[in-house]
Amino acid sequence: MPKKVWEGCVQRLYDAFWSLLEEKPYAQISVSELLERAGVSRGDFYYHYRNLVDLAKDAVEAEAKNWDDLTSLFLNFEENDMEVAAEQICFYLQSICRQNSVKAQRLSTLISPHGSMYLVEAFREGFKEYIVRYRNLDLEKFTNMQKILFEGVVGFCTSLLVHLDLLKSLSREEMKSLSLHLASVIYASIRSHQEGGVAPRHNAA
Repeated sequence: MPKKVWEGCVQRLYDAFWSLLEEKPYAQISVSELLERAGVSRGDFYYHYRNLVDLAKDAVEAEAKNWDDLTSLFLNFEENDMEVAAEQICFYLQSICRQNSVKAQRLSTLISPHGSMYLVEAFREGFKEYIVRYRNLDLEKFTNMQKILFEGVVGFCTSLLVHLDLLKSLSREEMKSLSLHLASVIYASIRSHQEGGVAPRHNAA
């Protein structure tokens, strides 16, 4: 199948998956109803995916990469000034709190009775993969402490997204305090121990 044609099929499958997840628990979604809603043939589906689990993982990981507001905490992080970094993070967190989009609706579905821990973990892995790729991080060169901090901050940031209601409940001062804490932990997890001491910055573009 031509690449552009298949990319269109993939998006229809993703959209159909999220649509069905709003209506019923993940464990009750079938390939047949997914294909019917997406308008994709069974042959095309199985040419690219072994089963619904593979498709669900891809759909959720793709969604994780749509959250530029949060990934910007890592991608455009100012490592030389913790106050500036905290201000940047506070700005991004406030931006996330204003989200009333399809993205926010899909995330809330992950922790609803229709979601599952598998889907939340897939979201976390997608978010982590995006950061590693665009921040140009080599996790093999991380110290054990860096690995613990990095996994911790990725998990915490994932929690911020899937529990937007908790984030929105914070006062202005609490948001500032949280931002400063995140700045210090992110810095400790991604800083370079190579000569120069500072990891290179990359824009998301």
